[in-house]
Amino acid sequence: MHEFELIRHLMERNGELPAGVTIPPGDDMAGVRVGDSELLVAVDQIIDRVHFDRASATLDQIGRKAVTRNLSDVAAMAAQPLATLAAIALPAGVLQGDAEWLIDALRKTADTYGCPLIGGDTATHDGPLTISVTILAEPDGIAPVLRNGASPGDALYVTGELGGSLHDYNGTVHHLDFEPRVELARQLAENPDTRPTAMIDLSDGLAHDLPHLTANAEFNARALPVSAVARQRMAVDGRPGWMHAVADGEDYELLFSAPADAPIPDKLDGVRISRIGSVTELGGIVLIDGVEKHSLEGLGWEHHG
Repeated sequence: MHEFELIRHLMERNGELPAGVTIPPGDDMAGVRVGDSELLVAVDQIIDRVHFDRASATLDQIGRKAVTRNLSDVAAMAAQPLATLAAIALPAGVLQGDAEWLIDALRKTADTYGCPLIGGDTATHDGPLTISVTILAEPDGIAPVLRNGASPGDALYVTGELGGSLHDYNGTVHHLDFEPRVELARQLAENPDTRPTAMIDLSDGLAHDLPHLTANAEFNARALPVSAVARQRMAVDGRPGWMHAVADGEDYELLFSAPADAPIPDKLDGVRISRIGSVTELGGIVLIDGVEKHSLEGLGWEHHG
């Protein structure tokens, strides 16, 4: 079972949706018309031993990731978060104090980003800890940036650094401690000169997520912003840095396209922005490493194992 196939199955019936749906399945958030306004909605879940390891992650980290994972989708649309709801399936035998601590971690994180926890549901079961968070957002004066606007000739960019997100580096584990790029995305999108033509958050790795933006692109392995922990992992597993950057997943950075002459800054709000390649007319997706060319087929992080 593969996530892409399930998403494709869902999208096949998009044409049957009512006119009030402004953004159908297939983007980082869905959109629906509410009166004269547009409401954006996304839902994501995290599951023990899939998206975190309860044996090593703290309840604060787990609760935080459940919210920030959704906020990364909000960032990909350049939207403004409004509120969150959470449904929690607790493992049988969980202590009351731990359950309350986890809920407090969700609530505190949501408050920090201006999207208060306004409701939800809890249950216990014989399975692993599972948290599903639904987030509500609004355009707030900035038209949502969709995934489908890239054109041949557009440049491709990523924020931050990529790779090694699952490994501890100086006390930080990126996939648990990352900062969603909500404000950075809105700054880019509100300026007509820097507004992305398409954007997505990198949750499954560049190799998996880039095809959602374009079917044809070339990018330079040596332009990829490989993280320090990914470079450290090179010495352990022998994989080149570019492979960590495109395949490790759980980066929660932004990948976006923009016109080739757009004045995209090298840094915004202290966050690095790297130009890594361009959208092409044909040829599929190709990574160039010196004189070698590599396909990204089969690389990336898969939720379903």
